Amino acid sequence: MKKLIFFDIDGTIITEGEEGRFVPDSVLTALHALRKNGHLCFINTGRSFAEVDKGIRELPFDGLVCGCGTYITYQGEVLLSNTISFDKGNQIIRDLEDCRLEWLLEGTQNIYYSSKPYVTHIGDFQAEHKILIPDAFNIVEPENAKNLTFDKFCICLTKNHEFDKFKHIYEDTLTFIDRGHGFFEIVPKGFSKASGIAFLESHFQIPHADTIAIGDSTNDLPMLDYAAYSIAMGNSSKELFDVVDYVTDSVANDGIYNAMQHLELI
Repeated sequence: MKKLIFFDIDGTIITEGEEGRFVPDSVLTALHALRKNGHLCFINTGRSFAEVDKGIRELPFDGLVCGCGTYITYQGEVLLSNTISFDKGNQIIRDLEDCRLEWLLEGTQNIYYSSKPYVTHIGDFQAEHKILIPDAFNIVEPENAKNLTFDKFCICLTKNHEFDKFKHIYEDTLTFIDRGHGFFEIVPKGFSKASGIAFLESHFQIPHADTIAIGDSTNDLPMLDYAAYSIAMGNSSKELFDVVDYVTDSVANDGIYNAMQHLELI
């Protein structure tokens, strides 16, 4: 029976922290074996397509669910793309500045950072993106940040923020994903990692019972809750262990390969 399998990136197929950043050979072996056996394998990430670097795009997946379900591809073909309108985007940027929130705008082709110095965690992303995805990296002056193409965005709370004011303005049209420590991912209503799974179920006419999701952090909870079968990596946030169907080993200890063997898919 063909399965539709979804994988987070960091901490799931790529190691993090003291181990360094690499894709274990066992992940590649598992992906090749899964696809040879007829299963469909998709990355399912909060990153926009522009934030998925070349090394990840070249991994042996059938496609990508990016930007929390706002952009979906299959074998290089775009199946779904949802972009925030210029008018709404322009207003969002004005309100972010008015509410003193640091921001990162994430699109299909570009990402945008403010020219103002960052004092929050977003500054760490800026330094990383400048190296990993230089072709998509842009710095703009907030007063000139108009008609920018982006699908979702991230914010961090500054010392004198007015987050509650911003959330009140947009809580009916945007979903706020609390990543902790004053950091939020923000996505148009109706889109999530779960909506990406639902879209591909319908596209391929694969029964919900044949969906599997694998992740390691709290922002993976929507897809782990939605999928028929959920797997947490051994290096996951502890909150995941009580809500998933199975806990595998860490990514560095062949967690993906071992989980797929456990399910007898390879």
